[in-house]
Amino acid sequence: MSEKQQEEEQRQPPFGADRTHFEGLGDQWAVLVGNPAALMPQIVATVLQAGGMRPSWHRTDARDEYVLMAWPEKEPARAAVLMHGQPGEQLNPATAVPLLEGLPNDLTVDDVHVWERGMEANVAVSMIEGRNPMWFYDPLYFRDREDLTPGVTHTFLISGLAYGVRRALLDEMTITQGPHFEAYAAAWREEHPDADPLEMPPLKVNLVGKHLIMPGRNFCEYQMRATVVSVETTHLDKEEIYILRLRFGFDDRPPLNLALYAPRRVCVKGYEPKSGDEIDAYVWLQGRIADYVADPESGVGEEAPVQ
Repeated sequence: MSEKQQEEEQRQPPFGADRTHFEGLGDQWAVLVGNPAALMPQIVATVLQAGGMRPSWHRTDARDEYVLMAWPEKEPARAAVLMHGQPGEQLNPATAVPLLEGLPNDLTVDDVHVWERGMEANVAVSMIEGRNPMWFYDPLYFRDREDLTPGVTHTFLISGLAYGVRRALLDEMTITQGPHFEAYAAAWREEHPDADPLEMPPLKVNLVGKHLIMPGRNFCEYQMRATVVSVETTHLDKEEIYILRLRFGFDDRPPLNLALYAPRRVCVKGYEPKSGDEIDAYVWLQGRIADYVADPESGVGEEAPVQ
């Protein structure tokens, strides 16, 4: 990119600047179980009766006690219930969370948006210096909050839940707006000062083999294009879920490793993902400070059952 294009891009408002911090998990549960209004009481009851926890999912301070319980024991996609109360008193369910085991990434905290009740948060991490950060939902904010200091680097377990996934349809994309287009148009006008603007050729981007992450409607939601590294399957109760391991490369930082959970119900027209496929997906990201050691080259979930 030329110096002129960089200057034009920096003057543009950030792409996705109109996003909001939506504080709810209804869409995520709908993706996972289909009818959360009817099934959530049963799911919560199952977690409380048959679920377990890890020591790192328990926190007690002077005023509050928190315990995150999850079920099933060994599957990487779990239903979880956050229990809350005063220390030494009875704990009550505060919220139900889809808990997805992720892949480890060393990331630097940029910002934190705490949800109204103070137990959960959306966390932003720096990906490329000077660019918009990447946001994800932290289901263990009650535990992580004192460590989420901007500028501090942690190993986070990053996962995603697909709202929709399909085999990539386009090998080329025409861009008509946004900072890249404005920078391209400004550079073209400078090189062709006497030309009719209608003569400007379209800005086309070759997508074959590309890995793209673009902001979605809300913070923590993204449109993605990627190549599938590997595929596993898991279940949450009777729901079959694909786990797609994705890797997003960068020029000046280590790659982002992502475990993307795609319930069969969201795979467009019965699509069955395979290793090597190029996919388009709309996803919601989740992450937490790592509470067990995982290998980004292996599968997910087998290393850390709950007890």
